[in-house]
Amino acid sequence: MLGRLLIFVNRYIKLIFGICISIAGLYYAFSGIDFVKLWKIIKQIDLFYGFLSLSILLSSSLVRALRWQILACPIDRISFEPAFSSIMIGYFGNSVLPFRMGEFLRAYVLAEKTSLNFPTAFGTIVTERILDFVGLSLLILLTILVYPADWISQKIIIGVVVLSLTAFVFVFCFKEIKEFFLFDLKKIKFFQKSMVLKIIEILERLINGAVAIRSTNKVMLIFLYTVLIWIMYCFSTYFALMSTGISIKWYEVCVLMISTTFAISVPAAPAYVGTYHATAIYVLTTFFLINQLDAQASAIIIHGVGTIPFIIIGAWYFINSSVSIREINSKEIINN
Repeated sequence: MLGRLLIFVNRYIKLIFGICISIAGLYYAFSGIDFVKLWKIIKQIDLFYGFLSLSILLSSSLVRALRWQILACPIDRISFEPAFSSIMIGYFGNSVLPFRMGEFLRAYVLAEKTSLNFPTAFGTIVTERILDFVGLSLLILLTILVYPADWISQKIIIGVVVLSLTAFVFVFCFKEIKEFFLFDLKKIKFFQKSMVLKIIEILERLINGAVAIRSTNKVMLIFLYTVLIWIMYCFSTYFALMSTGISIKWYEVCVLMISTTFAISVPAAPAYVGTYHATAIYVLTTFFLINQLDAQASAIIIHGVGTIPFIIIGAWYFINSSVSIREINSKEIINN
């Protein structure tokens, strides 16, 4: 009882803290703003570039689904529909629910729609996030080759690159670690208790999902899909900026992408409200000397393109699925 209470309190402390950060971000981004002028700029956006930005971003989800199919293939051949719909439901969860439930929601949907169990499905998603981190590291390395590194601490650059490469190598060594570590655990008397063995079994399934990449002969294709996803993100951001009349160089778009990616990793309200806007406006006005109003309009447009359509599509898939948030909570799949 006390444990459940502590988990409940911990969750809502995190939620309140995240909301406070979002409010601070929104205050920084839009304090003293002339909303009449801002609305005028937003109404004048170029719909062609806006639609192009949205189309590219939605297409990146198709590529992401294809990549996940390859990751899951050594475990089971999964059709495209559950792969894509679970991704959109995951985006929906991250955008409207607290505690970043999207990844758990996605894994649960996959477990409901496919032969994968929840821990294994979640393990493949963990690997997918590691691949995304590797792609981000490559984007950082590419950017600092052509753009001065004043915009980001060199220690952060080195840390991100080392961490992502270490994580990538760790995935390929995970099987040996699992076999050595879990095998020895099971020989210890304490770990032979039924509850502990159940936890070890869940951990094994999660690891099996995470190391599935080792069993595929399409590692290069996975890598190419990862690079393509980040390229599509950059093009989507570029065209979203173009829709508000802002034109910056490609490596400046990369700087904006990297900065906002770090920003959305900070605890905040659902859909990264506030943290995304504050970071985008800061980068555009400070580093690229964009007019404040134009930067504010661009931040709203880019964020809107990356959230609103995904919420709508994800909600449609979620409503048409057999999954409910109450059901997930009742099965205690989500914890702190």
